[in-house]
Amino acid sequence: MPIITLTSDMGTNNHYPAVLKGVILSAFPKATLVDITHEIPDYDIIQAAFAVKNSFFAFPAGTVHLLAVDPEETACPTGLVMKYREQFFIAPDNGVLSLICDGQVKEAVELGPQAPVREDFPRSFRAARYYAPAAAKLAQTGNVGSLGPLKALRDLRWGEPSYNGACLRGKIIHIDKFGNAVTNIHRDNFMQVKETRRFEIFIRNLRLKRVVNTYSDVGKADALAIFGESHYLEIAMREASAADLLGLKVHDMITIEFNA
Repeated sequence: MPIITLTSDMGTNNHYPAVLKGVILSAFPKATLVDITHEIPDYDIIQAAFAVKNSFFAFPAGTVHLLAVDPEETACPTGLVMKYREQFFIAPDNGVLSLICDGQVKEAVELGPQAPVREDFPRSFRAARYYAPAAAKLAQTGNVGSLGPLKALRDLRWGEPSYNGACLRGKIIHIDKFGNAVTNIHRDNFMQVKETRRFEIFIRNLRLKRVVNTYSDVGKADALAIFGESHYLEIAMREASAADLLGLKVHDMITIEFNA
């Protein structure tokens, strides 16, 4: 059965997510709807991209992912559709799609005049007017080209860690609900530069000399570094919030110094 996922900053204490679901089911009653999250911070396309990037691969080929997080008016008010790794993504033209695919896709389809529109919704509610009808049609047909012309994707990047031979420097890109701070340092990148060397991790006033395998490797409320399910280095605390207790925030810098 075709699956459509929903990601937004609309929250769950109002009617907006229900409207999106109603529009989709009115056009395609057989669709299976899955909420990834509606608790993205307001207008935060970085966190929206992170949520979808780290979950879409769990879904079967042909899944349609609708993202409704848009901080600004765009040159393409109707939205874009990207095909990536045999799945489809519908989102505003604000760079969120390039973050999801790490720049591997250069063009997407602009929702053109031939794409379905729910004209009973205002242009300001683009997710209901444009994205939801397009998601329903795409889930039924899988035909991206029928929705409009090609358009270049706006290119945004996460930012790569820097390395100078002795130090690997990165930054926090996400704080999860447990207060774990996810950085942009991938396990593969870390292992490649580490080789057999010892290392120390520095962030704020914290110093760590190892990466643990599980939270139980440290005592309660102790700080730790771990590679999480996304394979990115995380700074966390066992049964406590590292963000709250250590004052960690998105964009904080992290440094790993390597010794012979």
